[in-house]
Parts: sequence; structure tokens; C-alpha cells
Amino acid sequence: VPGLVAKPIIDMMAVVTDMQTLDQNRGQVEALGFKWHGEFGIEGRRFCTLATDEGARVSHLHFFQTNSPHVAANLVFRDYLRAHPAEARAYEKEKRRAQNRQPNDTVAYSKEKAAWIEHTLTKALKWHTHL
Repeated sequence: VPGLVAKPIIDMMAVVTDMQTLDQNRGQVEALGFKWHGEFGIEGRRFCTLATDEGARVSHLHFFQTNSPHVAANLVFRDYLRAHPAEARAYEKEKRRAQNRQPNDTVAYSKEKAAWIEHTLTKALKWHTHL
């Protein structure tokens, strides 16, 4: 979302037609420098990270299959925040709160803000159905 404060990590979502083919070609993704984490807590996802030589993460790559409900949910959440600047600011506040509580643990940081995201995603999906 433009203008939203974020960590200096680029999140990308790639959609593939066949997850089994992606799994078979995992080495090609790793050859680009990405570390493969598998589903990493989200069924049907393949999660990869890219880091500098010093270990600082610079990119997250989330693969989903074409028919995954996660694809639509991520896009609706993004569009909802773009259409509702106050919600985007609230998300920014939530991200800062989570970062302050979990400054050195990315998994705990994600868990810390999960309830807020789920609540807001529910609103976003209702909003999307009324467009």
C-alpha cells in the first residue's frame, strides 16, 4: 500500500498453475539465492526468503497455486487498505505495536499482528462483496 510504513523487505506473491511442478523445480528458486521454507504455517503456500550476505532479509516470496483462496484474500486485503486510508493507518499502528513487542523474532511478530489482520480481512471481504 503506497505510503504505508513497512520494514525494508519486499513481499512478493507469485501464482503458479501447479505446486508439484514448483516443488520439483525448487532448485531453480534456490539458485536465485532464495532460502526455501516450504509451507511455513500456511497450507498450500511455498515461502522463500532472500537475504544479504550479512543475513538481513530483503525479500519474501510467497508462492500459491492459481485456485488458492489465499491469492484473492491477499489482493482484497491490499485493495481494502488502499481504499480505506484510516484502516491503512491503523495497520501501520498495529505493525509498530507488534514490532515493539517482538523486535527480534519475525515469527512472533507475525503472530502478534495476526488477530488484527484476520479481523480486518473479514471486513475487507465483506467490503469486496459489495463492490
